[in-house]
Amino acid sequence: MKKNWILILIIMVVFLPLGAEPMNLTVDKAVELGLSNNFNIRVQESKVGTSARAKDDAWNVFIPDVSASAILSRSNSAMTTPAGMVISPEGASSGLSATTRLPVFDQVSVYSYDSQEMSPWTLVGNLSAQMALSPAIGNGITALALNYENALLGLESAENTTEQSIKKNFYGILLMQEQINLLKKNIKTMESRLVNMEEMYNYGYITQLDLLNTEAGLASMGPTLTSLENSYELMLMSFRMELGLDLDQPLTLDGEVEASPATWDADMLVNKYLGDSLDLKQLEISRQMLENGKNATFNQSRLPALILSWSYSPYQADPFDFDNWGEDNFSGDNGSLSITFSMPVDDWLPHSGTDNKLKEAEEQLEQLAYQRELAVLGTEMQIRSLVMNLNTSRENLAVKEDAVGINRQSYEMSQEAYNNGGLTLIDLETAENDLLQAESDLLSEKYTYISNLLDLEAALNRSLN
Repeated sequence: MKKNWILILIIMVVFLPLGAEPMNLTVDKAVELGLSNNFNIRVQESKVGTSARAKDDAWNVFIPDVSASAILSRSNSAMTTPAGMVISPEGASSGLSATTRLPVFDQVSVYSYDSQEMSPWTLVGNLSAQMALSPAIGNGITALALNYENALLGLESAENTTEQSIKKNFYGILLMQEQINLLKKNIKTMESRLVNMEEMYNYGYITQLDLLNTEAGLASMGPTLTSLENSYELMLMSFRMELGLDLDQPLTLDGEVEASPATWDADMLVNKYLGDSLDLKQLEISRQMLENGKNATFNQSRLPALILSWSYSPYQADPFDFDNWGEDNFSGDNGSLSITFSMPVDDWLPHSGTDNKLKEAEEQLEQLAYQRELAVLGTEMQIRSLVMNLNTSRENLAVKEDAVGINRQSYEMSQEAYNNGGLTLIDLETAENDLLQAESDLLSEKYTYISNLLDLEAALNRSLN
């Protein structure tokens, strides 16, 4: 029994999963993964597929409506033949006048001058086809093509938004990692300083107030670190969901927050790329759809239409008497071929429903024109604002790079002085923390530059690398 338990434990150790392997991601790999797995993109791809199928099958409007039916009916009242009809020897009415003779049944034909009861059953079949031709058919085909273009723009917008968000979150996570590491080093330095200050307080070199202030500063850093770590975990979960991964999938980000500052010309960007904005393209598609809808209303309601109809409608009286099937007096065809020319009249009247719809469409087009002008101004202002932010960030990067150089030199000098006994360990750690803070400020400014550049690329709908 003991050996069995040992065997079970060995099997559990061997086959029990030890946890998922961390996934190593670069920014390009993260973007590729997100574009493949993002749920919003999948929704948009489905919409594109639906609209593409509708556009490709737009020609089916020229397929006539075809239907088939069969009706077996029984009359509630008895049906009789009129007097003077030729009757077969079995007594079934032929439906012919007395002067017309039927084929001989056993060489005998019977004439009856009395009314005879007929079968109440009738079988009627119908096969019909109809096709309506109207100038509005072209507008319907155009609407399907515009829906497809709009779906493509929606997919492009979703892909651009996802890529922008993934890149921002990728670099944001790297930045937060550095901030957490810096705060941990500051806490470690503060703890060392507190030990030193306690010794100085015991020897009477500082007051109790100085000691209490240091203890309070150290105590406040703990909750700040916890809050920062919680924000980091939430950002990681959001990043995993954006990539379509499990929320507990371990990740390792391979990259650095690096920026390549450049001088940007707002006038050149506005004049050259403003028209490429996805928002403006979607507004243009909306205008075309409204214009096409207005034309469809006019063509459908005010222009003539041609309706082609054909039907084949055979009938059979007394269908349960198979001897009568196909006989002229018991069967026939009530089908027809018709060509109908329809011309609306009331839709031309002022204040009619069609007249109001056309006026409403004109008003909507006018409103959309105002919205487009506002969108153009808003996009231009966004581009100019982002260019200003980028140029300001470029100058800030130069200043903060100088600050890093100065603090690095100060730290190296402090380290030399510490080695020579001129500074305490606390002074050296303070100089080191100042250098780390300067490097963190530079990293934050680089992230700001990257973020503004990604926003500018989204506004212009193009890569600016």
